[in-house]
Amino acid sequence: MLRNVGPEDRVVRIVVGLVLAALIYFAPLTGIVAIIVGILAAYLIITGLIVRCPLYKLADVDTSIQEQPYSTTDDRAGL
Repeated sequence: MLRNVGPEDRVVRIVVGLVLAALIYFAPLTGIVAIIVGILAAYLIITGLIVRCPLYKLADVDTSIQEQPYSTTDDRAGL
């Protein structure tokens, strides 16, 4: 399986997922709202941990590709 979730995106997903899970635990959410928030929290945490997002695959998005810094000959020569 190829990764399509970058490191910054991964951290944000896990933190937001944990915040939503804490919101369910500590706030008086009930009914359909609690179910939706719970599913969203689980989705964010799982995709953050496995570094793969099915919705990104459908939308052809890849945040794991890091842009390489521009290198000149001066940088390579150590000048």
